[in-house]
Amino acid sequence: MDKYYLLGKGNIARDEGSIKEAIEYYQEYIESHPTTRDAHSAQYHKRIQYYIRNLLIAYSNLLDLYRENREGEAVDKWINKLKGAYLSSSFGSKNMYSLALIYLDNSHLEDGTDIFRRIIKEQKEYYAPFNNKVTLRAFSKLLKIYKSQGEDERMASLLESLKSNYPTPDFDLKDRYNLATLYLRHGLEADGEKLLKEIIDDEGYDPDSSIINTLVKTSLKLLNIYHKKKDKDSIKALFEQISQKYPAENLSPNNMYKIAVTYLKCGKKQEGSSLLVEIADQYSYTTFGRKALFLLGRLSQSNEDWDSAIRYYAEYINRYPAPPFFALKAYSRLIDSYWSRDADLELVQNEIRKLSDIVNDISDFETSLNLARNLKWKGMDELSSATFSLGLSSAREFISENEDTYIALRAQWIIEKYAYALERYDLVQESANSVLEIADKLKNVPLKSAKKEKIEYIKSQTYLWLAKLYSNKEDYPRAKKFLKMFIKDHPNHKEINYARYELGKVYEDENQAEEAINMYKIVEDSMWKKKARKRLLKIQNR
Repeated sequence: MDKYYLLGKGNIARDEGSIKEAIEYYQEYIESHPTTRDAHSAQYHKRIQYYIRNLLIAYSNLLDLYRENREGEAVDKWINKLKGAYLSSSFGSKNMYSLALIYLDNSHLEDGTDIFRRIIKEQKEYYAPFNNKVTLRAFSKLLKIYKSQGEDERMASLLESLKSNYPTPDFDLKDRYNLATLYLRHGLEADGEKLLKEIIDDEGYDPDSSIINTLVKTSLKLLNIYHKKKDKDSIKALFEQISQKYPAENLSPNNMYKIAVTYLKCGKKQEGSSLLVEIADQYSYTTFGRKALFLLGRLSQSNEDWDSAIRYYAEYINRYPAPPFFALKAYSRLIDSYWSRDADLELVQNEIRKLSDIVNDISDFETSLNLARNLKWKGMDELSSATFSLGLSSAREFISENEDTYIALRAQWIIEKYAYALERYDLVQESANSVLEIADKLKNVPLKSAKKEKIEYIKSQTYLWLAKLYSNKEDYPRAKKFLKMFIKDHPNHKEINYARYELGKVYEDENQAEEAINMYKIVEDSMWKKKARKRLLKIQNR
């Protein structure tokens, strides 16, 4: 048996900020564990996977602390000990999956990938129904890894294996939904849609059933597919089916909100608005009550129903003064609605003064910078400038207290994007350079894979901001440089076609027609492809 109390003490010490003490407890727990000592009692064998699970929790927590303290050698040492534990014991599929995640978090991609492959292989050879869920998660992770590496052949082979072996007759509702989601995410749209239809047709409705959340998600995913295909007949039929199967009184506020948003997206404005009103009235104490009330204000604005917009936004501010980020968004929209209804300058100026007083008491720099941008868009330049200065001062103080960390990098990125909106281009360039500098310093710091992905995303957006900045300055060599860096470093990015289109424009501005044509031709299906075609025609006509 393990000494579980040591793991508990380690968690308490970590939560209290006693990092050195937490590390000692985790190390003592790991060293005393039956798996580490290769001392497997009868009691241990009866619950072996439970004890291995505890061991993996201790390793994960210990390695997190080492990474946060930038102790790379210690990370490597304990990862090697973990590998030894894995080789000397019998890990079940769920524990293997947890182990693979630890490998990924600590930059051992190949080891993690091998584990995912093994989970899939063992499930195929020694099928166990209770391992379906972890096997699907392994498929999902492996497909994501292959996609990021541009391994198209491996992706195709893995998808073929998934399609030919699953679903099995013992897949439960969640398994089938997750499988359909995997199909849709990786280009097997017809298979995904077919499986979603089968779920809807096969499953009965039980208002007390634990499967209701999955049934609602399935219905709405199918409705979104029909909306994308502009299949009005299928939308109508499924809409009627949803209305009959899921009466509002039997739904959680979460599911009601999801249905309402999907209805609005598919053009069912009256039905969607009615659901939002019901959520705002009956579930005002929940996040979804808050979101529903704000969305009702936005809908009223889009319909130019200024009285309703004013009522909804005023009610929102009274109900939900915190967090200030969203309260100030509502306040800003309230001013906008007053202005649109009455064009009463004196009234608006009074509201602006109140808003200004609120901003002066705010320490959240992101809220202030966001509000400054909104005020700029409304033409309130002086108030916008003052608000931006407050937010910038707060942001710089925050950065100085957290030098060369991820949160400092993110703060610089926030300054960068809001500075662009306020035409503070010198500040855009300064913050962008800081983003790239901090990102370079964090390159060799042990960080979780999710954090690394966020850093890469911020870098990619910074390349695009700099390219846009230099393009506007007609500094085409530098604009090209950052667009080419984006395309080279992020070939699978969702904005890759935008980058190609922008690079084509830069070539065109430099009178490099042949290079522009070649770049426009490789812009793939998206709104940017249509724009690229138009520019191609113009070049050809010239």
